[in-house]
Amino acid sequence: MESLDAFADEEAVSAIGTDEIIETWYDYMDDDRLGFYNEPVFSAEELNALRRFHNLLECSWQNVPTTWRPDELEGCTAWSGLVAAAREERAIFLQRGRSDEERENT
Repeated sequence: MESLDAFADEEAVSAIGTDEIIETWYDYMDDDRLGFYNEPVFSAEELNALRRFHNLLECSWQNVPTTWRPDELEGCTAWSGLVAAAREERAIFLQRGRSDEERENT
């Protein structure tokens, strides 16, 4: 969920840049690792959220400019789509709430 937080956080771009935000996702998720995320640790709805976001990112990351400046992302439909999807999928995880580890880090 922390990776979704980075996409959803408006200040993350100026703090770490778009490349790092995208790379953070791939630190934890790729096509091979998707199989490691399973029930009962994650609900079926959460797993679907991970897959949906991963699939969207796979289709759109190359259309996101490398930048640390949020103003350079204005009008970038690939980025705005990722941000909107991250917020939507993140909401699914927030229904259950943050894990103990995530609470300690926020």
